[in-house]
Amino acid sequence: MLQICVLAITGLFAALVIKKDKPEYASFIIMLVGFFIAIRVLLVLEGVVEELEGFRTLISQNATYVRLLLKLVGITYVCDFAASLSKDAGHSALANHIELFGKMAIMVAGLPVIKMMIEMLEEIMR
Repeated sequence: MLQICVLAITGLFAALVIKKDKPEYASFIIMLVGFFIAIRVLLVLEGVVEELEGFRTLISQNATYVRLLLKLVGITYVCDFAASLSKDAGHSALANHIELFGKMAIMVAGLPVIKMMIEMLEEIMR
């Protein structure tokens, strides 16, 4: 975690120093640092997925929920990352569209859970 914070702060200072002379390079530095951080996040998530695979016997009945949860977290991180990059580049309209897409993707991915809850309520009411 400390490495990521140092990378982010170093990239920020480098971008601030370069921004007055070459603003396009400053944006490139920020995007590059963001890319490296996103890769690190994916590596951490890979470890989480491996750990959850170890719990397969404990969560065998709820494996679909764990997969859904990971999918939702992934959608959230990717959309947030893309929207932040767009905002940093000065394209807030694109960032808003990315955020809207992320919300819709999460809603669509969660529909099976809503369906299951409705089925459970119908079963209880009988």
